[in-house]
Amino acid sequence: MIVNQEVAAETLEYIEEKSVSIKESLKRIFDKRKIDDVKIRAVVHAYVYETLKRKNIIDKLLNLALDKGKIDTIDPFTRNVLRVAVYEMKFKSVPPPLATDAAVRIVKNKSEKKAKLVNALLRKIEKIKIEDILKKYEKDEIKYLAYKYFHPEWFVEYVLKIFSKEEAVKLLKANNEEQRYYIRVNTLKISPENLIKRLEKEGVSLEETPLFDVFKVLDYKKPLTRLELYKKGFFVVQDLASSYVAHVLDPEPDETILDLASAPGSKASHIAQLMENKGKIIAVDISKSRMRRMKENMKILGVKNIEYVVADGAKFRYEEEVDKVLLDVPCSSTGTLRQFPCVKWKFNINKVKGIVKLQRKMLVNAYANLKPQGIAVYSTCSILFEENEENVDFASNFFSVQKIDRKIGTHGIKKFNGKYFKHWKRVVRTYPHLHDCTAFFIAKLKKV
Repeated sequence: MIVNQEVAAETLEYIEEKSVSIKESLKRIFDKRKIDDVKIRAVVHAYVYETLKRKNIIDKLLNLALDKGKIDTIDPFTRNVLRVAVYEMKFKSVPPPLATDAAVRIVKNKSEKKAKLVNALLRKIEKIKIEDILKKYEKDEIKYLAYKYFHPEWFVEYVLKIFSKEEAVKLLKANNEEQRYYIRVNTLKISPENLIKRLEKEGVSLEETPLFDVFKVLDYKKPLTRLELYKKGFFVVQDLASSYVAHVLDPEPDETILDLASAPGSKASHIAQLMENKGKIIAVDISKSRMRRMKENMKILGVKNIEYVVADGAKFRYEEEVDKVLLDVPCSSTGTLRQFPCVKWKFNINKVKGIVKLQRKMLVNAYANLKPQGIAVYSTCSILFEENEENVDFASNFFSVQKIDRKIGTHGIKKFNGKYFKHWKRVVRTYPHLHDCTAFFIAKLKKV
């Protein structure tokens, strides 16, 4: 018999140990346990996602119950069984005795002693009210918002510098909402009109967006990635803001395009379709395994104009200067918290200096690879000023910042922490609470 809570705990343990995404961890555990039942997979996914989303307040409850210890001192599997049980008890409206009993039975299979600890802790937590924890921090705005809306304190402090408190809370709330899905039509294989008709027959309800080849998914009967139309490459599941990047680049069929951080290839495949499989795309990525998966995906999508290169995008020089460069750089991913809640607890603001250093190297390298008057599009899925406006300010020493004719999103940040960004009206930002998509930053740069 498959116990959903146990599978969820195993997945959470794997995420902690390997520092990988929910998607990758679930695939690993489902494959290991040979779980193919769609309903079981959906329930486990929900347990993992919802537990991980609330990790800070769940761990706070557990630490209070432990008195002198900390949850991190408990072995990883038991720790995550406890987290799942606390989620059930405090957020899923599962009666505490049932949540406790399930957790005890799971742990008892491995250790009688640990099962007694689990029982004792969960009985204590049953009596602790989240409202009392929040009341304790009413005068500490950062801690209060962090626990109430399940975000790290540094992130709360950061968004309060970008937005008013009211607007910041809207962003925090939006990060906790269910991820909005968008599909991008693969026009190399099918027209938008024909795909819509065929998806409607499969029970998928869609809505137009400002991008002709991207549609918002309103409803579906079967997971999108299990549809034959997806498996055969007729569409890609890709966020609206992410899809906008290729449109800003505006590639022409006869051009040579350099993509300096290409894998897994969503944007490269989009560029290929906008180029009608003509011209040339040089796809560069430092990871052999990611590049291998990208090649497999491109075959399914019918992409034929890509040259694959395993190399460092901060150093790679092509044999000739190119027309355009895509710089979808490695970043903090702080704009993806709605989709990837594990990012909340993995990233630390102290890491940003190292990331910015790499991003600037890539900006310099993009300039070196471009023809005179060539265009580079710089994008991140980050909300951080340092990775976005501040990097474009650095790039403006050798690039000309071009105004983007916005189809989605809003303008950039004008001032942050006393730093002024004069090109704020020329760049684009998107936010989940304003645009129902991932938080992205996009800038268009010209070599002059």
